[in-house]
Amino acid sequence: MPQLRMSMGFLLGLLSSATFGLIPLFSLPLLHAGVTAETALFYRFAIASLALGSILALRRERFALRGIDLCKLAGLSLMYMLAALLLFWAFSYLPSGIAATIQFLYPVMVMLIMVCFFGERFAWSTALAIVLAVGGVALLSSGGGAEGKSLSLLGVGMMLLSSLCNALYIVGLQIARIPNISGLMITFWVMLCSAVLALGNAVLADRFQMLTGLRELGLAVLLALITAVLSNWTLILAIQRIGSTLSSVLGVLEPLTAVLVGVAVFGEPFGLPLVGGVSLIASSVLLVMLGGQIPVWWARRQGHEVLPECLHLQAESPAHRPRQG
Repeated sequence: MPQLRMSMGFLLGLLSSATFGLIPLFSLPLLHAGVTAETALFYRFAIASLALGSILALRRERFALRGIDLCKLAGLSLMYMLAALLLFWAFSYLPSGIAATIQFLYPVMVMLIMVCFFGERFAWSTALAIVLAVGGVALLSSGGGAEGKSLSLLGVGMMLLSSLCNALYIVGLQIARIPNISGLMITFWVMLCSAVLALGNAVLADRFQMLTGLRELGLAVLLALITAVLSNWTLILAIQRIGSTLSSVLGVLEPLTAVLVGVAVFGEPFGLPLVGGVSLIASSVLLVMLGGQIPVWWARRQGHEVLPECLHLQAESPAHRPRQG
């Protein structure tokens, strides 16, 4: 049974990361059909919150929150909504696979924020991860476009800012300390608050549209149910079986899925700079996720006693927390 539980956890983790990587598959046709990014985001968040709310109601979970907790989640939702909005905007300037890959830098940014502002130890693995991440972004920027042309600096800047917003959201979840609320309930409130923020932004910017065609509505429903609801639900189930660190490591399938979708479905460029950039960024993220466990593994392999500081490094940090959206 434990082996079956582990295997199921790995399958659920892979399914979660793969479905999250399908965002371009449903969002790009919406954007190409003339639907604004602000409108697409609103429908994604709104439909997802309705679906999650229905699931939570069937499970008879309490929706009530303290006012202070709701304010915290609203602030976090702003960062989450901005991260998604910048991703959708960047699709106009970058191939979708490259945009998703650059956004995947957020665990490295989380670790940097924890080192700079919260006293986290600066380890050799962190330094190496930064070097790999910078190298990956540079490689993608210099030769990741069509026919090896350099990418739009505006698009790269948008995605770096999107990744930073995602990192701030994850760090915020860690320090907000909202007690006695399940991960699914937090996701529901984040989706609901993000829907309200996205609607307000779309209306104020005069970019809101009603979806009238069945195709656009179907794409919006699939975007919400597959890349938000299914992705988060399978992620929570995976964490229950194999833990958040391993679930986060499996998240490396997110950018790989987005790259494959971009190349196979949308005819985006594919070449050595893309392969090299994706590989370097994925390696940097894996190093951040596993860096604390490397000293423990090495000490055990050598037959040495595991030092307390190694166990401290192995303990979970916000960098190991998978995304909530």
